[in-house]
Amino acid sequence: MIDKIRGLGAIGGISSPTETKKLPDIKDFAKVLDELQAFEDKTNSIMKEVAAGNLDKLPEAITMASQLDLAVQMIIQVRNKLMAGFQEFMRITM
Repeated sequence: MIDKIRGLGAIGGISSPTETKKLPDIKDFAKVLDELQAFEDKTNSIMKEVAAGNLDKLPEAITMASQLDLAVQMIIQVRNKLMAGFQEFMRITM
């Protein structure tokens, strides 16, 4: 005879529904763009201070310029993914 496998309980239905992830809202993306604009403005003001001769702000300006570059690259990639998704959606035939 085949013995029962121990340690396995009865397989039942799903006891509780899994959480669904909330997709980002357009307002969330607009908020990110607003924050990026504010960061760019702050970076530009520090760059102007450096250009005016305040070399004490140079390390901060370099760091902020690098962070701004990285943030802009990230936003561009997000936009590219959104556009690719939209184009794929438009190819769906009904």
